[in-house]
Amino acid sequence: MVQLVMRWALLLLAALALAGCAREPDAEFVRQQVQQQLDAALGGRVLQIEQFRRAGSQQLASGDGRLVYFNAQLKLASAYDFTQWDAHNVGTLASLLGAGPLGISGLKAAGNQPGDLLGVYGSAAFVGEGGKAWQLIPTLPAPALVETESPAAAGASVRPRAKESPEPTAAEVALERLQALLNLKPGPTLSAAQRDSIVTEALDSAYRSAQARLTRAADTIVLAGGPVGGEYAAVTNLVNERALHANVRFEPLTREGSVGNIRLLHGGEAQFALVQSDIAAAAFAGRGRFGGAAQSELRAVASLFPEPVQLVVRADGPITTLADLKGKRVDIGLETSGTRANALAILAANGMALDALAATTGSSLPDAAALLAAGKIDALFSTVHAPARALQAVAARTPLAWIDLLPTDALRESGLLPLKLPARTYAGQTEPVQTLAATGLLVTRADVPPAQVDAMLKLLFASGGAGRVEGSAVAQIGGRNAREGVSIPWYPGAEAFLAQLPGAKPPDK
Repeated sequence: MVQLVMRWALLLLAALALAGCAREPDAEFVRQQVQQQLDAALGGRVLQIEQFRRAGSQQLASGDGRLVYFNAQLKLASAYDFTQWDAHNVGTLASLLGAGPLGISGLKAAGNQPGDLLGVYGSAAFVGEGGKAWQLIPTLPAPALVETESPAAAGASVRPRAKESPEPTAAEVALERLQALLNLKPGPTLSAAQRDSIVTEALDSAYRSAQARLTRAADTIVLAGGPVGGEYAAVTNLVNERALHANVRFEPLTREGSVGNIRLLHGGEAQFALVQSDIAAAAFAGRGRFGGAAQSELRAVASLFPEPVQLVVRADGPITTLADLKGKRVDIGLETSGTRANALAILAANGMALDALAATTGSSLPDAAALLAAGKIDALFSTVHAPARALQAVAARTPLAWIDLLPTDALRESGLLPLKLPARTYAGQTEPVQTLAATGLLVTRADVPPAQVDAMLKLLFASGGAGRVEGSAVAQIGGRNAREGVSIPWYPGAEAFLAQLPGAKPPDK
């Protein structure tokens, strides 16, 4: 009898051992692995898998494993706010669960509470065929909802030529032409009085027409966003969707980047614009590339989401601090990019000149990440919302490390603020990373009517913040950090509006 019991026990242990090395990972094994990954990333049992159903699988492209699809229901065991700037966000949660852009439901803009349920359509990748136990590996990031434009074009739209000077607006050109008419010399058949009468009659007609058009335009909110597929375009889409439901007339301008958006705002073609906070600070002060062309009419409306500066190296390399960049090959971003401006500012603030580096290159993020993975450069800078898809893709296959970047007074004054990337924002990143970030800032002009600013704020925040989640940056729009990273004057009333939002931090004393 004892021998029979022992035989059955051995068979049971063998069956359990084989569960991890069967032809395909079974549902229970996948559930356990996903749960362990969530616990490790969130620092404990924050999300409990309540229901789990395997929904098929396919062979990995590498041929040595399986990609398992699943449907799950997760229950919040403790409160967690996925809109916080220095915690895991929608993007990192989606990465942990192998979910697509719309693969998670139930996240709340004001933060989730214990007992809340999340729905997930996810996936998990495993290697270990040929009798080896299955091992969970990082999945490649899900494709974007819309492909972005070329990085070079996107970079060019963000930074201006050196010493940017706003071009005359169409209205200013028209006024100059009218002034020229008034300066026409009288002739034999045209007296000065006749000249003035003709110009005045035409101006009266034009004035009445312009006044009627402006009255109609006063009911329309015009927002200058960003290139299709980017985070600024996602914000524009969010506002557009809410404006339709609220019966508010809204016109998006999505063809420009930060500096181009400032031009549109200056020229009166838009009442609002999305810009990088450090660019807004430079524009307002008239420094750097805006030297001699201060945009003193700029006013802050709300800070929307962080754009952290990320200094990335190979995990097997010698670089562990910023000082270790001396004598190394570093990509500092496209010549016209915000990344390059931030990289140069951070190096200068830490007493490191460019000629202290062995070599510098200027590439788009996907190209720079590929160079780093291939060992052709030693480090790269990138100012981009985290998790960045290009870095996720490389980190899933090549061990990377993120270097801490500490604040200085000069960097704070430039519009950058301290930010922490939580552990496991990227595959293999087991410790939090201290860095600096610009913010995606909503700005307006000082002369925009208060009613329009109030309407815009309500579209962004009155429904509770991010609403339907279509991207990790948009999901971080909320009252908690809406006043962070602002170093230009506020539009009157905007800061008071934000201070009343749920979850708003109390003002600094």
